Amino acid sequence: MKRNSSSNSSGALAIFVKTPELSPVKTRLAASIGREKALQFYEYTLAATAALGRELQRRIPDLQIYWAVAEPEGHKAKRWASFPVVHQGSGELGARLGFVYESLLMSHSYVCFVGADSPHLEIEALLEGVRLTKKHSEKKFVMGETLDGGFYFFGGSLSVLSSAWQNVEYSTSKTAFQLIQNLTGFGEVDLIGENFDIDTIDDLIRLAEIFPTSEALLPEQLELIQWSKSLF
Repeated sequence: MKRNSSSNSSGALAIFVKTPELSPVKTRLAASIGREKALQFYEYTLAATAALGRELQRRIPDLQIYWAVAEPEGHKAKRWASFPVVHQGSGELGARLGFVYESLLMSHSYVCFVGADSPHLEIEALLEGVRLTKKHSEKKFVMGETLDGGFYFFGGSLSVLSSAWQNVEYSTSKTAFQLIQNLTGFGEVDLIGENFDIDTIDDLIRLAEIFPTSEALLPEQLELIQWSKSLF
């Protein structure tokens, strides 16, 4: 596989999403608050995550933000017009992560991942992850773990065998540990601060308990937190 020329120092950040008109979203949350509220939550998270993407691009001009959309038929949906769209490929999550990572490394010197399930992250946390990834280019990976054993941020520039992505039990308490073990064969893994993602009612309660401070959060994030508070 041909890699990006070293003269291109631009980075990529892919936001992994599903198109709600085509796929079920936030199913575990829907089991507790209902499908309508879960869909409302997802719309708020997309708005907050897109705002984070715009702010990252403003602070790091050579960082290109992408929507990594699960459904090929959803790529031209108007809701994804704010950033370029990349295909996730096919297969289980590990295969799709590996596909997007290697695809974006063809045109960027480093690649970062986030999901739309941590819309409350402070911009400074994401800036730290991206800047460390760029700084450690060709040497290390960067990961931000979640409290439930997953991860909310990944960054790297080193090619990785697809097996490193696929031999991981995703959505379990072992996810981050197993991925780190697999990546260690290709480079060191630096960890940034731990945080949480929002999949269950307990996660949503944790979001509602955040004290909204305008200094640390974007307006779209404050709107999401206020909405979550209205549920309890």
